Amino acid sequence: MRKQKDILWKGVLEQLFEDFLLFINPNLAQSVDLAKGFEFLNKELNQNFPSENGKYEQKIVDKLVKLNTKDGKQVLMHVEVQDKYNKDFGKRMYGYYNRLYDKYKMPIAAHAILTESNEIKRTNVFRTRYMGTRLTYGYNIFKIALQDDDYLIEHPNPLALVLLIAKATLTTRGCKNHLEADERLLVYKLKMAKLILDKQLPSIKEKIIMDFLFYYISFEFSETKTKFDYEVNLLTNKNIENMITMQDAIYEYGEATGFYEGKKEGKKEGKKEGKENEVYGLITKLGFSDQQIVEYANVSVTFIKKIRAKIKSGKLVYS
Repeated sequence: MRKQKDILWKGVLEQLFEDFLLFINPNLAQSVDLAKGFEFLNKELNQNFPSENGKYEQKIVDKLVKLNTKDGKQVLMHVEVQDKYNKDFGKRMYGYYNRLYDKYKMPIAAHAILTESNEIKRTNVFRTRYMGTRLTYGYNIFKIALQDDDYLIEHPNPLALVLLIAKATLTTRGCKNHLEADERLLVYKLKMAKLILDKQLPSIKEKIIMDFLFYYISFEFSETKTKFDYEVNLLTNKNIENMITMQDAIYEYGEATGFYEGKKEGKKEGKKEGKENEVYGLITKLGFSDQQIVEYANVSVTFIKKIRAKIKSGKLVYS
C-alpha cells in the first residue's frame, strides 16, 4: 500500500505540476516563465548513495524539475514526498542538495511534502558542527495534516483537492476496528467525489484527481467499495455540467430505473421528495448509519428517524 501511494503521489505531481508549483511555492511560480516549459530530470538522476550498512544502492529523488526564470536563468525544484518522518530526514535532504548542486550547478528550491497522519510539527533544518566548522541547511516543508479543511475546500487550485484526499488518513484515527474505519472512509471518500465534480474542472484534471481519489483511499471490505461504486455511478452517469445537487442526481436515477415511485409536484416539493429518496436509498441500499447520513446528505437526525419510522411501518416503500 505504501509503495502504491508513493507511485500515485509521483504521478499526480507530474500531471498537475503547474498547479502544484502555484500552490506550494507561489513566489517561485511568479519568478519562472512557465510558457517556456519545464523538464523533469528525476529519471536521469541515478546517483549512488551509501546505505547504513555500508553497501551502495541506487536511489532516485521523487521529483526534480528544471525551470526557466523570467530573467533567462535556470533553476531546479526538488520535491520529496515522505509518509513516515524519521530523525535522519533532514540529513537526507541535505545529501540530495549536495549531490544535485554538484551535478547541475544551479540554484535549488527543495520541498518536503509530509503525508503522515499526525499534526506534529517537523523541523526543516539540518545542522552539523565540528571544531569551529558549522553547516546549516534549510528547506521548505509542507505538512498536509496541518492544512485547514475549509481553506482547501474553497481554494480554486485543483491541487487543494489532492491534499484533501490525502487527509483521509486522519479520519480513521481512534477507530476500534476495520469496519468503523471503512465507514468513516466511505463518508469522506463520497464527499470528496462530490466536491471534485462540483468544482467543474477541465475534464483531464477531473479525471486525474478522481483516479487519485479512487486508488489513494482504499477500503478493507469489498462491500464498502460496492457502496462507494454505487453512489459514484449515480454521479458520473449524469451530465456533470447540469448537475445541481446530489439528491437531484439520485432522484433522477431512481425515476429512470423505477427505483423510486411518484413524480415531483413543483420545484419545492420535488426537492423535498428528492431528499427523502436520497435518505431512503442510503438506508435501504447502502445501510448507512444516522451519523453517516447526517454528514453525507446534510439532513437532521430527526428527519432521518422519520424516514426510518416510515420504512418500518411500511408507509414508505419503493420498488
